Amino acid sequence: MSRSPRAARTEEDAPPTDWLAELPHELHLRILEGVDDFSDCAAFSLASPRLGLALRSGLARFEDPLFAVAMRLLLIERFAASLGSSIMDTLSEATLRKYTADRRANADHFPWLARVSPALRLTSEVEGAEVWRLRRGEVNDAKLRMRLLRSGQVQHFEGERGAERLVRLKFASGQVQHFEGDAGAERKVRTVFADGAVAHYEGEKGAERVVRVVCASGSVQYYEDERGAERLVRKEFSSGEVKHFEGERGAERKVRAELANGQVHHYEGEQGAERKVRTEFASGTVKYYEGEKGAERKVRTVPADGQVQYCEGQ
Repeated sequence: MSRSPRAARTEEDAPPTDWLAELPHELHLRILEGVDDFSDCAAFSLASPRLGLALRSGLARFEDPLFAVAMRLLLIERFAASLGSSIMDTLSEATLRKYTADRRANADHFPWLARVSPALRLTSEVEGAEVWRLRRGEVNDAKLRMRLLRSGQVQHFEGERGAERLVRLKFASGQVQHFEGDAGAERKVRTVFADGAVAHYEGEKGAERVVRVVCASGSVQYYEDERGAERLVRKEFSSGEVKHFEGERGAERKVRAELANGQVHHYEGEQGAERKVRTEFASGTVKYYEGEKGAERKVRTVPADGQVQYCEGQ
């Protein structure tokens, strides 16, 4: 049986449910530029689901982490309304903590948070340092973040009020230190440097020692000994090469290099003057060298069968 004309009109001629999508992109952009409230930004995005992220890129309100908070809040409200449930005007503590941990978080937006979530919000106080706290109703709660005004150093905390523990320390240089442990016993476990290198630590507070550094290039350096005396003992490269070192901190010398193809180079000499003295091949052949660094010459080859071959000349 064919469809009725009425059914055909319903499917083909019904007006669009997304009127905003019918507007030119240039007009969309003009409208978006005029939206300055996070709740309105969220409502606008939900009203026009086909509005892509590419169109919103570059607009500060839509790139701010509070836009994601507003979207989450609006979706929760709509879901609750669809079930006939009462709408809770309170953001979760986890959401507020996540916001303060974001480097883009800004105290200028706390009034918006207070409006959408008066029962649990964020507050800022400045007395030598800028301190952000949770606020439950009219009572200040746990400290979340502290920024030292002179140095620009930013400290991030987790835990309940009175038991806040330092978890992250950011410096103006871009360096970020990460901590673990209870309040008063926080130990440094990792430092992320501005160039991308990451240092890992072990040991209790005040005695943390470097055990590993992952360089931006992908190489990994391993260290041994106590804090302040850590010495480089091994360096692994993404190519598969592994270099081994001996000596005290600051005077580590290369003694062996293992290549991915099975070759092993042996070295002697002080730091910076290490000379190759022997190379072992996967086949069992061993070659011996003499001469200073950069001028080593092969003097002897011992194949796997034990027959010694001597070399002359440079």
